[in-house]
Amino acid sequence: MPHNKFEWLGRIKAVEREHSAARLAAERLLSAAGQEPTLFSDRELRVRDVRHMAERLEGTYIIRLFAEFETGLRSFWSSVRTTDPPSRGLLEGTAAICHIPHDELNDVHAVREYRNSLVHERDEPTDAVPIAPARGHLCRFFSFLPPEW
Repeated sequence: MPHNKFEWLGRIKAVEREHSAARLAAERLLSAAGQEPTLFSDRELRVRDVRHMAERLEGTYIIRLFAEFETGLRSFWSSVRTTDPPSRGLLEGTAAICHIPHDELNDVHAVREYRNSLVHERDEPTDAVPIAPARGHLCRFFSFLPPEW
């Protein structure tokens, strides 16, 4: 596991690039299915399955994006503390240790709350955070960490 802020930033950004590749693949697959109705005839797959996947793609990648971010943050945390706090405490504690501005912390909490709403299918309304701004918030927060740990 890397102990370098720049490697983690690269890993977070790579998830966003994978989302772009998956989005392009989904669009092309839907287009191909529209042009060739028998494309899925020998599988238990239907065009509606591909549509559902495409509709949920961004949420899936938000979950992956936050998982990569949190794994990197836990790597940092284990270098400065011996505890294993829940995600909220991890963010709060890291913000305190690294003097991360409150606005940056709030932005990352918004991504965390949106991720939680996707993972736990909560009924409370949570504002969606699109993938590009989410990646920006997570990378900005991570940029306050020391270069090495």
